[in-house]
Amino acid sequence: MTLPKEHMKHALQLAKKGVYSVAPNPMVGCVIVKDHRVIGEGWHVKSGHNHAEINAIEDVKKKHGTSSEEQLRGSEVFVTLEPCSSTGKTPPCSKALIKAGIKKVYIAQEDTSQEGLESLREANIEVEVGLLNDEAITLNTGFFTRINQGRPFVTCKIACSLDGGIALSNGESKWITCEESRENAHQIRAASDAILTGIGTVLKDDPSLTARIKNQDFIEQGKHPLRCVVDSNLKITGQEKILTDGHPTIIFTNKMLTEFDGENISTVAKPGDNNKVSLNGLLAHLGQMGINNLMLEAGPTLVDAMINEELIDKFIFYMAPKILGTGKLNFSKLEGSLKNLGTIALEVEEVEVIGDDLKVSMTPKYNRNEVK
Repeated sequence: MTLPKEHMKHALQLAKKGVYSVAPNPMVGCVIVKDHRVIGEGWHVKSGHNHAEINAIEDVKKKHGTSSEEQLRGSEVFVTLEPCSSTGKTPPCSKALIKAGIKKVYIAQEDTSQEGLESLREANIEVEVGLLNDEAITLNTGFFTRINQGRPFVTCKIACSLDGGIALSNGESKWITCEESRENAHQIRAASDAILTGIGTVLKDDPSLTARIKNQDFIEQGKHPLRCVVDSNLKITGQEKILTDGHPTIIFTNKMLTEFDGENISTVAKPGDNNKVSLNGLLAHLGQMGINNLMLEAGPTLVDAMINEELIDKFIFYMAPKILGTGKLNFSKLEGSLKNLGTIALEVEEVEVIGDDLKVSMTPKYNRNEVK
């Protein structure tokens, strides 16, 4: 007999299938069980399409045909997020569950913007909330950050040697980390809705900032994360890859400038202090666009500014088992060094070996009352 926790784990795995396509909506998975046996499953495939619960019900109908109504009646549902109760682009899922005659609904995470729980209970459907709640929250951290804070969840990626080097001073060692780490970073890019970098990185490295992964689900979507560049004074020339490869890019400036505006390129003015772009304004703009997850891949100046504004939610360090020594370039020796990194504590969430490297995921613990 499969335990409820295992069914919810199954639903969470189904939800992850929407990682490249559901934004700005959350990822949701659903499993329908009758007599301890899975009779249907579904996930939210794409924004604007049927939600997970509807797809799971349709799966039961497809598999069981004329007996589907009997199968659904008295069954149990395991869903990773509270069923919706309002009509938007799709009909309310709570009503569909009530109509199907579901006996009990297990919900991993509540959605305070919905009233699905009340609807189900008023229909005398038993509801249990909180099964694998932590896992469900982690799954959609970006979505709820945007809903609750009006901005995306920001993950900062930093690749370095054990002694903090990012390259040799003569320009050698472009790739500090191993191939497996770089592939992993591209997977995070692909799962992000947007990538943020600074004009210094664009002018120095001319990166494409596209996601290059061998994943059929991602390839079928045919889109890459939105590229975002902080360029306060519009130093960009127009010849860079991010402006010529046909993929969407936003240039955030301090003043209203439209020199590069076109089908896939736009400039957005978010004036801040000292003739610089307002980073809070930038994130609010992305939040209004429905960006849930933002990956920060930038040099020390922008990273430090984001830390100073307490806008980075997670750090991912890829650390190569190398010592670059005194001839290295590192953040501490570059203009705009990470002077603010030492003012916060970092709580280690996960340590993982990837190829020859260590991947360390950390959460910053900001405390502006501490002595700096």
